[in-house]
Amino acid sequence: MKPPTKTTTFWILIAVSAATAFLLPARWTTPGRGLFQPLALLQWPGRWLARTASGAAEHLVPEALTGERAAALEAENAALQRQVIHQRLRLQEAERRLAELSGFTGQLPDSHVGILIAPVVAFDASPRAASLLIARGRQSQWVREGQWAIAAGSELPEWDADARLADLLDRGWLVGRVVEVHPRIARIQLATDARFRCAVRAGRLLADGTVQLASEGALLVGQGSGRMLIPQAVRDYPKEGYRLVVVPADRDLPIPLTIGHIESSAPRDDSPHHVDLTVVPWDRAGRLTHVYIVTAPP
Repeated sequence: MKPPTKTTTFWILIAVSAATAFLLPARWTTPGRGLFQPLALLQWPGRWLARTASGAAEHLVPEALTGERAAALEAENAALQRQVIHQRLRLQEAERRLAELSGFTGQLPDSHVGILIAPVVAFDASPRAASLLIARGRQSQWVREGQWAIAAGSELPEWDADARLADLLDRGWLVGRVVEVHPRIARIQLATDARFRCAVRAGRLLADGTVQLASEGALLVGQGSGRMLIPQAVRDYPKEGYRLVVVPADRDLPIPLTIGHIESSAPRDDSPHHVDLTVVPWDRAGRLTHVYIVTAPP
């Protein structure tokens, strides 16, 4: 039999790759993908050098307000706004729990959980399969699937031994969940990933500083390309001032935190009583160098 030509061999390999990627179940392909995950650590020094060079170049620019400095100030302002919102959410959640736990007024929502700081080593190249890889290091035994990842800012956060858990989280926002755990690294599925799903509530900040959450919950789904969607919402929340998107506290999340904000709304053609809400993260995931991983007892 005559061996296939190079062109034929190329297209055969392409077909096999496509079938493997789209037809086989994830539980078959994930273990094999894990064999190549340590290669992502090779990208870490490159990212560090790029950021270091960028920082050094900034010091050579005169003291005039550059575009990057203006963006940094804007990001700092947004972080302070998130901090106020999250502190208020945390206080309200603590008050609710204290009311439920009569006789246990000293128990705080974060008394049984902890956080790990994990460096980001690589990002997913696909615009729809949005994810990032983190290094696990010596904390590997504490990382497991389903844990929430919270943005820790674009620089290494300062770790204060006296800081409370909530104080470290207030300036961040939820970026996604752990979906794969390998010996040295773990994969975080971002909330913008097309396969991401979670329950949320819309919220708004009242004049007295209280964060008011909508009485009904909603489903948040990832859309890819840096966007999320609340499909078939029963109310046009932005028209009522609800622009915050909050993930309520549960077993895996000690305090309620925002995952983004509502950018726009659009009525549905198939249902005049429902609207689709476009949600965006507080910042680009590509700017992150570290994330917090929320740990809790199994």
